[in-house]
Amino acid sequence: MKKRYKLLISILFIIMLVAGVFIYENDYAMQEKDVIIRTDQGDLAGFVALPQEKNEGVVIFVHGDGAQNATQDGGYKPLMERFAKQGYASVSWDKPGVGKSTGNWLDQTMDERAQEVEDVMEWAENQDDINTEKIILWGASQAGWVIPKVQQKREDVTASILVGPAINWLRQGAYNTTEEMKSEGKTEDEIMQVLNNDKKESDLILAGATYEDYIEETADDSLSEERYAFVQKNISADATEDIEKVESPVHIVLAENDLNVDSNETEKTYKQLLPKSQLTVRIISGVDHSMLNPALHESQILTYLSAILAPKDTLVSEEYLDYCEELIRHM
Repeated sequence: MKKRYKLLISILFIIMLVAGVFIYENDYAMQEKDVIIRTDQGDLAGFVALPQEKNEGVVIFVHGDGAQNATQDGGYKPLMERFAKQGYASVSWDKPGVGKSTGNWLDQTMDERAQEVEDVMEWAENQDDINTEKIILWGASQAGWVIPKVQQKREDVTASILVGPAINWLRQGAYNTTEEMKSEGKTEDEIMQVLNNDKKESDLILAGATYEDYIEETADDSLSEERYAFVQKNISADATEDIEKVESPVHIVLAENDLNVDSNETEKTYKQLLPKSQLTVRIISGVDHSMLNPALHESQILTYLSAILAPKDTLVSEEYLDYCEELIRHM
């Protein structure tokens, strides 16, 4: 009987401990609220994280590729909390067609995505609880083709933080294919064969081939018709001309082990196009494109458990969070 009692006590203690950790790890030091951002293009389901004390400015979050919701399933919250601690609100939103946002993100060009960011900025400027004296644009990956379009034309952008931004759509795709095949142990001949095939497919898309013609010519049905249309609209994306026109500060954050974006090309391009006084570049050690905690890279199960049980302290690279908070502190 005593053994059963002790076992029950032990189980209850473990349950209480796990519950306590869960509550702490999912309770962020910021005020969270859902909003509707009305634009000429449609309604966006937004998420706002407000600082609890000082009110210095606002960070506008710009997604990378894919059907992203406002907080990236909570993955943005550890970073938003860091910004809130420095007095900055964060504003993000479900992409068009995701969650409660109207429209379809796959219908958008990069120029249209840039206009969407401007619409959100103008919405924020009309909110009493958001200070827009300082506006920081934060964006990851594909946002590297969006944010420079906004930043080069808006004088009210204080600075940008670009995480793993690509420069050129086609080169980024070739780099990603090459690095992933290398990681799988493929030979140079195998890689070259795939790259040559990819180039033929890209040439068809660039030439304006219909989806039906593309399928017939390539026998590649990996792209849905909607995704094909999105690629065709954006395959010529190149950030170079927009970067050259940017006049406010740019902070580039790169991953040491990025298989998606060529960090070397990104760093080299920004350093060639912008003066030293306007640019900072930081490489975060051990991380891949996602900026997740390096200890989680090899395990989807650990990543999943971390995202649920302890996202605040275990999900995202501590070095990355510390650096982004340091950047925002000095804005």
